[in-house]
Amino acid sequence: MKSRESTQKNIQPISDFAEYLKEKGLKVTNQRTLVAQKIFNMDSHFSVDHLANELRQKHASISRATIYRIISVMVEGGLLAEHNFGSSSKIYEHISNRKHHDHIICLDCGSIQEFCNEEIETAQLQIAKEMGFELSEHSLNLYGHCVKLKKSGSCSSMKKSTN
Repeated sequence: MKSRESTQKNIQPISDFAEYLKEKGLKVTNQRTLVAQKIFNMDSHFSVDHLANELRQKHASISRATIYRIISVMVEGGLLAEHNFGSSSKIYEHISNRKHHDHIICLDCGSIQEFCNEEIETAQLQIAKEMGFELSEHSLNLYGHCVKLKKSGSCSSMKKSTN
């Protein structure tokens, strides 16, 4: 069961999504609301397949095509970030009320970890300035092989992988 605080923090992004739909002349449907609620209650990156499986476990089936269309609208509205971490499917994360972060991705098990490093942020701004740019946005993705998998031959992230 979600805590009241957890439920409260997700009201604003859902409200923002409903407002965006209205601005675009789109209806606020039960399916759109259900998908948005599920997404904003997730604390991890996800693929459409992962989201479809999560929805299927608790609700009537929503087609992948419908989920893709809803996600596309959410990306366009600035509520979701879309990533291509080298896998065959795109990975998403909700970005409402989230601090900027970068990613490190395991090429073997597909785990995605977020990190923040002020030295990297400062260096990026300095490089942009030296090259005559004013940054409007940026992303940093690091790729490698997690040490745990290399040492033991298995990794807890393999089960949780959203790829």
